[in-house]
Amino acid sequence: MKLETDFELAVDDAAIAGILPAGVERPGLRHRLESAIEDLEAFVAPAACYEAHPIERILHERVELAGGTRIGCGLLTSVIAGAEELYVAVCTLGAALDQRIRAHRDGGRYVEMLLLDELGSWAIDHVRTQLYERVEAELADRGYRPSSALSPGEAAWPLREQRIFFELLDPSQIGVTLETGDLMRPLKSLSLAFGAGTGELGSEGVDRCHYCSIRDRCRYALAASPAAPA
Repeated sequence: MKLETDFELAVDDAAIAGILPAGVERPGLRHRLESAIEDLEAFVAPAACYEAHPIERILHERVELAGGTRIGCGLLTSVIAGAEELYVAVCTLGAALDQRIRAHRDGGRYVEMLLLDELGSWAIDHVRTQLYERVEAELADRGYRPSSALSPGEAAWPLREQRIFFELLDPSQIGVTLETGDLMRPLKSLSLAFGAGTGELGSEGVDRCHYCSIRDRCRYALAASPAAPA
């Protein structure tokens, strides 16, 4: 299992537009956002762990790995079709950020709580993207290519499959545990999987929004998309 901790999380204009698509010009709100960005920088501790597992076969819409572990759903098998390995990973922003968000809530600072929570959601997705790009570069050196990535809880992949990630990895090394209801702690954590192989794969270069069931009404996706012609 490999560990990564050096992730860049500079909040840019695109991130701010997703969090405050309107009203950024209001000085009071902008000041609170700047304070939330300072909180993010002070309390975040991004980390990730990942590992590749040889794929034995696809069996009834399940991926069977060497050793007998079965994981995934029909969508995952379609996305990684043709892969020789399955990469599984867990990313987190660390427990201190969760604690800071709770402190805002307990102190009645609800705007600050919401802004920091939104920034945390942006940041964990940014960690996910950076990790994927790093592994993509590693694979290129081997003559491999990655499939698109999926996470349990997205589309038709049940959240309960988080348990399999914790069988294949040891996320406790980056401070992540699996709680009742198959939710991870810290809350700003996520898991992902993607295939790797030397030939063409089922889906490549498609971001996570493509498989999301709420993409047509998600304000983050809408903020990132060009305006439709009149």
